[in-house]
Amino acid sequence: MNKPEKKNYLLIVVITLDLIITMLCQALGCLMYTSNAKSVLQNLTYVEMTDFISNIEYGLHFGKSIESYYGMESLLGQAASAAGNVDELYIVNQDGDVLFKTGDSMPYKEALNLDVGSNIKHGKTLYCSFQVTDDVALITQKDISDKIKDWNNYYLFQALVALNGFLISSGIMVLIWMFSKSGFKAYRIIIVFLIIWILIMSSFIGFSTYGEYNKSLVKMCDSIDQAVQNDFYRMYAKGIDDEYISGVDEYLMRYADNIPEIQSVKMISLDDGCEFELSRSYLRKVNLDYIIQTLLFLAFSGMILTEYQLFMSGIGIKETEEADHEEY
Repeated sequence: MNKPEKKNYLLIVVITLDLIITMLCQALGCLMYTSNAKSVLQNLTYVEMTDFISNIEYGLHFGKSIESYYGMESLLGQAASAAGNVDELYIVNQDGDVLFKTGDSMPYKEALNLDVGSNIKHGKTLYCSFQVTDDVALITQKDISDKIKDWNNYYLFQALVALNGFLISSGIMVLIWMFSKSGFKAYRIIIVFLIIWILIMSSFIGFSTYGEYNKSLVKMCDSIDQAVQNDFYRMYAKGIDDEYISGVDEYLMRYADNIPEIQSVKMISLDDGCEFELSRSYLRKVNLDYIIQTLLFLAFSGMILTEYQLFMSGIGIKETEEADHEEY
């Protein structure tokens, strides 16, 4: 290896390492964002399905069996038509057998064995599972093509940030290398700069994804508000006045019982909507989860950087030191 090659060897390797770590952080950030987005859709779907699930639970409370529930397919059709986040509905037992469904098609096979409270994406379709009884679940199916477009826009935004960050960081590394008289000292400086860039990139991904999560809380509360208003308007349409409506607190409690972000819901008025108290303990847990995921980004990057340092300590660094001595 001639002198110019010796001098530039470490720079090329560090810039390659910069690219690898930047791509890794960007990929993990997209995975975090997608997982969060699917959980948000699951919560919004539950808000729309709450009345249906509660009515079924109430009917089964009097000893009915789910298999002989009269008019179930009609109720499923009404619930699917009224919900904006649902295309098809399926009632399945613990063995994954479909007992009732809205359409003629069958869901994705893996969706039939979903754990309660979980979801799965298949192509452009999202399936969510909700508990009806101990051995019966409600599976919702929704075409999320429009959501996927939003996700792809976010991925593009993250990719552009990562690309610009890589170009800027690698450009700075090149300048440090060019204007440093000692390749060995320049190497140490650009490694420190690489660590700083990793910290910036990982923190940005964690912060931006958490910001999207906070926006989803507003959407969820608005969705509950709309669902409550719709229920009251339906009662008014049947001629039921406010003086005959009772059990509102118990009715609202089901949202707090099944959506972990919500601590309590209180009805102010039909015009002013509901007042929400968010669960501080759950949100602290979410904050901790985001911090841990950000630290995992750093841990993955640190592992790659450590392996690189171990490798280079016996090869590239010695050659750079030798090249420095030869120049003097």
